[in-house]
Amino acid sequence: MNLFNLSGLAITAMLLSGAAAEAADFNITPLKDGDSFTGCLAQNSTSTVGLLAVGDKVVLFANSPKFTIAKGDEVKGSWSVDGGASTEFSSTADTASTATLDVPNTTEAVIALTSGKTLTVKANTQSADFPLEGVEKAFMGLTECMQTQKAPE
Repeated sequence: MNLFNLSGLAITAMLLSGAAAEAADFNITPLKDGDSFTGCLAQNSTSTVGLLAVGDKVVLFANSPKFTIAKGDEVKGSWSVDGGASTEFSSTADTASTATLDVPNTTEAVIALTSGKTLTVKANTQSADFPLEGVEKAFMGLTECMQTQKAPE
């Protein structure tokens, strides 16, 4: 199953699951495909930011009415934290008004996301800011979820 297709599944699973834990303002939800564990979702409905962990990959998704993106649209842009260096991304929208970004598996990217104040996402021609409050606890919650649920290798 494609990692980006999982984000749509993740959002659905979050809405249907009663097994969510809390990490700051993020709900942490283990995801399953039938009886098989697939990953974990950290969703903050207030800031409209979420993180999805599958195997050793993490994606961040950001939803904003500023993004005139339809499901299935090609999305190209960049993201940065607190006005720092920007990172380019390209993805296909799983849901309307949503940009999905691969989180680089680097110390710098994780530190920026977990200690920064504001994530700025430019998706196609629109730009939106998202608060990063609670992202550090969300990453810790995802790690615990992946370890507890015995993530696939």
